[in-house]
Amino acid sequence: MNGLAPVVRVRNAVHAFKGRNVFSGLDLDLFKAEIFGLLGPNGVGKTTLMKAISGRIRLASGDIEVDGGNILREPSRLSAISFAPQEISLYQHLTVKENLQVFASAAGAPEAERLIRTLMAETGLQDRADQIAATLSGGYQRRVNICIALLKRPRILLLDEPTVGIDIDARESIHRLLEDLRRKGATIVVSTHDLDQAQRLCDRVGLIQNGRISLQGRPETLVRDAFGDRLEVVAELRAPANDGQRAALEAAGFATHASDVQWLGHFDPQHIDVAELRSRLTRSGLRVQEIRVHEPDLSSLFLRMAQQELAA
Repeated sequence: MNGLAPVVRVRNAVHAFKGRNVFSGLDLDLFKAEIFGLLGPNGVGKTTLMKAISGRIRLASGDIEVDGGNILREPSRLSAISFAPQEISLYQHLTVKENLQVFASAAGAPEAERLIRTLMAETGLQDRADQIAATLSGGYQRRVNICIALLKRPRILLLDEPTVGIDIDARESIHRLLEDLRRKGATIVVSTHDLDQAQRLCDRVGLIQNGRISLQGRPETLVRDAFGDRLEVVAELRAPANDGQRAALEAAGFATHASDVQWLGHFDPQHIDVAELRSRLTRSGLRVQEIRVHEPDLSSLFLRMAQQELAA
């Protein structure tokens, strides 16, 4: 990336679990001061990759380097990394501050009390310091989970689904925290199913597919490369189309989307006339509920990839 040396380099990673190949020669570079989104459905190896980078599991073969040093030959390199799992790892009967004190002691964090005060302020937890963990909302428990990972003041932070199951306000608070860490130079990896989150938060994203990173780059660049200047048009019907109507939709450049009543197409902006399109579909006997036009995004790209894979 712009000639910079990667902070983390994964090369030719191979790994299997219960007889199933997870990685088959996976390569990945991570750079300073970036948020990288690790994408893919359940079971493709997002968590496994983060555990391998953080030294929690050992690959069958391949190399992982941190700042140019192999983590197996130089395990001290792992001190730069923290991993926050998806599972909430708190002592539910302790307060927020007590949890942080326990984990700070286990991590050997210097000046622990001062560090805990700083981290609670940075993560918006200072007003919850004396609250029992079991009584916190899911969003605040996530914040504490991330706060624990930050006790090492890591330069590389790996977060497994950090915003799953929390409300929008909590998600936005975590996003602000991660953006602040990036400004301070941290390398952050976020695994997520939320493509909208990935597009808004991440500098780069990578899709794990068939044991490798099959697609990688800046979200806006990936979308532009796939769709150019075309816009996405969704035609929503009041009832499923019959065979003749389906043929008319396909002839107009549409394909089925989320259901039999949603059809999707991508068209040059100058060729989009919503009123004329509605009239043409109505003349084919279709009962059109609405037509929506918007710019394609990562969800559009991944839907296209899934459709192409099914058709292959």
